[in-house]
Amino acid sequence: MNTSLAAVAGDHIVEPYSPNCERLLEAADHLLIGVSPGNSYFGIPTLTRILTWAHATFRRIDVIVPDRSLAANYRAQGYSEQVAHKKARTEISSVRRRIRRAWERSGIPEHEQRTHLLSELALLPAYEKLHRRVREALASDERVFDVCQRTTSRAVPVAEQTGEGTGSVAVPAPGPHLALDYLIDEMPFFIDTPNILGVPSSLVNYHMPVPFAGLLYTGDGPLRAPSHQGLILLRDRAAER
Repeated sequence: MNTSLAAVAGDHIVEPYSPNCERLLEAADHLLIGVSPGNSYFGIPTLTRILTWAHATFRRIDVIVPDRSLAANYRAQGYSEQVAHKKARTEISSVRRRIRRAWERSGIPEHEQRTHLLSELALLPAYEKLHRRVREALASDERVFDVCQRTTSRAVPVAEQTGEGTGSVAVPAPGPHLALDYLIDEMPFFIDTPNILGVPSSLVNYHMPVPFAGLLYTGDGPLRAPSHQGLILLRDRAAER
């Protein structure tokens, strides 16, 4: 992350990842806001502030809930399949309620309130093509695999090989590969959201550094993003107090 590009924007600190990302921020065509189920950072007040700032800054904003492989995340933590799927449904319903309430509080017109489940957008041909590209890169490029594996190992507490994970029932360890599915599902939006959603250019945002960003926005490699896609670190100052 290029901290020299960081700027204070009202209640937020905005850090474009690269000079190209700064150019996309100035263009302000589109922002994709990922809201992870089960992440306590995304409370209603924080979401409301993010939506309000984004609507005032970008021509279009979309919110996405990465739901498709959430149960796999819980399986990787040692939950049984039944419990993992139930927990995923509960968390997805909860975060969708919080997003709806944040939209309402923001005062943004309803016709501009766009919220998607990742599982719905995953049916689009553009997404499917990018998803295949990510899987092929993981299978053929050692650096891509290592970076993605380290990312998921830090983000998801994978169950020990004994199967005694964080779930309430001891189950056979499902394997660290399950934890990769969630990341693999998200990566197409970091690579080429404009091709998926039909916008001229786009930035995806997160509130913490993204470990795999270097694979996409600097240097060469199989997952290099086109120039119309970028990343910003968006920190809500009130949420950090």
